[in-house]
Amino acid sequence: MRKPFILALALAAVTALSACSSSHGAQANPSQPLAYAEGKGGLDISVLRTAERDFPIYETPEQLATAKPIVAAGVIDGWQQGPILDSTAGPLDYRVVMRVRVTEPLKGVKGRQSIPDNLVFIELSQGAVLSQPNVPAKQWKPEKSVEDFEKALPVGTKVLVFPIERPVQELPMANPGAPLPANAQLMLLPPQGLILEDPQLAKQGATSGATSLVGGLEKLNVGGAGWLKYRDIQSLVDHLKAQGFKE
Repeated sequence: MRKPFILALALAAVTALSACSSSHGAQANPSQPLAYAEGKGGLDISVLRTAERDFPIYETPEQLATAKPIVAAGVIDGWQQGPILDSTAGPLDYRVVMRVRVTEPLKGVKGRQSIPDNLVFIELSQGAVLSQPNVPAKQWKPEKSVEDFEKALPVGTKVLVFPIERPVQELPMANPGAPLPANAQLMLLPPQGLILEDPQLAKQGATSGATSLVGGLEKLNVGGAGWLKYRDIQSLVDHLKAQGFKE
């Protein structure tokens, strides 16, 4: 039986970008935290949870928004193959790219050449590769395909992202992946920098009083109660706008 081989390569740049910062302002929403039901909706966020991280925690969305150069709400526009990196003598390191179409630019979006036509290209780990004893390690393929990501997190899913432009890739590149538009750059996310709205949780929350938001790379409640006061992406966007994040 083929077994997943988990790549132990972490993006140091992502962790380094998660430094603590002071709050942009007082909480504008004094309501009590909503119930949180991760894993009980229709989105399969397991494709994003490829590594454990040790990182400084941002206790509120506005703290994270203050610390990052770009804040944008939008919808998943699609998925494509990302760079394939040759980091060691072992398996290749596969990345997948999530395209986000910005509908609400909150910070650092307008006029930024790396976001052409309001499209943000976010590089994510593609996760484990499948070990094949009779095949050289560099020919092992990812356990999850681009199509698996599309199925798990479909086009049209509402998201809020806090990306940064990717620093120069220091690892050798076996394959650059699907091409990007002119001037576009790949983006990276801090561990708390991807929030998704689960349509199934939204329907349940209409009667249960739960939030429809889930964290992408990390659980939403890893930052504490300050992240659990918003029913959906729009209410979180409205809160950030009230804190001064708007373009």
